Amino acid sequence: MKIRDRLLLAAERQFAEHGALDATLTQIRGAAGASVGALYHHFPDKADLYRQVWANALADYQKHFWAVVGDSADAREGVTAGVREHLRWVSENQYRATVLTSARPPGVRESESNRRFMSDVTRWWRTHAGYEVVRDLPIDLVYALWLGPAQEYTRQWLGGDMRIAPAEVAGELADAAWLALAADRTAAAGQLSE
Repeated sequence: MKIRDRLLLAAERQFAEHGALDATLTQIRGAAGASVGALYHHFPDKADLYRQVWANALADYQKHFWAVVGDSADAREGVTAGVREHLRWVSENQYRATVLTSARPPGVRESESNRRFMSDVTRWWRTHAGYEVVRDLPIDLVYALWLGPAQEYTRQWLGGDMRIAPAEVAGELADAAWLALAADRTAAAGQLSE
């Protein structure tokens, strides 16, 4: 593994375990087995390292989320698969997920990869809303209704406040997202009882 990648993984763990303020470059260097020079060759300061760790975590999450949503057969599958994938990804990537629940550094939202992801998800949503399968809502509200409960659950689970693993609640949270977002909620409720 390249030294830059080792530094990013070590920083991810340190930031997740100690927080961005309390994690030190010395801890990160030690965990990565890197010299001072190697660290500063790749990252000019701790703020840049944190931004890179956060951006990597976000890109990984978005790649997995879009893989299931973008390939979905219909709107219901996309909505429920997105929630399930969110919960699966958090369970399998706890350090990255912890970093993503921390403060977002400046500049990440404006990145090309984030803009492309948001554009893809918005286009997917608007297509299904155009067919009146899902509610035609502003994308910020869609996001909150789609992933808000799953995000809150995983945030608390990562913090040790929830004992039931995300995979065990995935069905309930996925169904709740579909009920909140389906254009015909009566029909959606009927689908869930089938």
